[in-house]
Amino acid sequence: MAWIYNPAMSSPALPWNGTLLLDVNVAVLQGHAGGSAAHAHYAHQLLLSEDAPWQVEIDGVRQQGQRLWLPSFQPHAILSAPQTGCTVFLEPAHADLEQIQQHLHTLPGTAAQLHDWLPGLSRVQPLDRRVQAALARISQHLPGPVPAADIAEAAHLSTSQLHRRFQSDLAVTLRGWVLWQRLRIALAHHLRGHSLTDSAHAAGFADLAHLSRSLRRMFGIGAAQLQGLQLHAA
Repeated sequence: MAWIYNPAMSSPALPWNGTLLLDVNVAVLQGHAGGSAAHAHYAHQLLLSEDAPWQVEIDGVRQQGQRLWLPSFQPHAILSAPQTGCTVFLEPAHADLEQIQQHLHTLPGTAAQLHDWLPGLSRVQPLDRRVQAALARISQHLPGPVPAADIAEAAHLSTSQLHRRFQSDLAVTLRGWVLWQRLRIALAHHLRGHSLTDSAHAAGFADLAHLSRSLRRMFGIGAAQLQGLQLHAA
């Protein structure tokens, strides 16, 4: 079914408010996720609530519920979010899909109660040693430029093999992975008290406008909507 664009969601004004736990492969937001325009992101997403339901639009179809599952790169828009909802982002290479699907409707709806479930939902999957080497070299380059040729050399792969490995093992392009890491760096930097402009530069974005465009594409929100969040270290 074709995606139905909702012009009312093109410039969502509600900020995200709450506490964000930011770990290596998982992020958990407890609070109000505001609204978002149509977008798609690398991480799998769980929308949980103990009271009001989430209202979302997926592939042009409106859905609502207290336990919703959005797979990686599934286009969607958040139409209405509960004031005390729980949002979980899980990187595909470190998500146990069987556990998530099996326990989705019994998962608790708060971050505190979900704490003991996270190790099972985000169990680390073994990665090929060449992919591990590539990820390690990317970390050395960030927040600066990440040349594909150098990453491929560190992984003992050709550039074309490197790109195929990222798609098969991490379910994302090399460029998409780097962008995801930059967004994580910018978010963590901002939540530690730095300005959005400084955080954009600290993550390797050209400027705040570049960061905001990336956030809109990946999360359907502008950078200013993040200012109500507080960081909780994992």
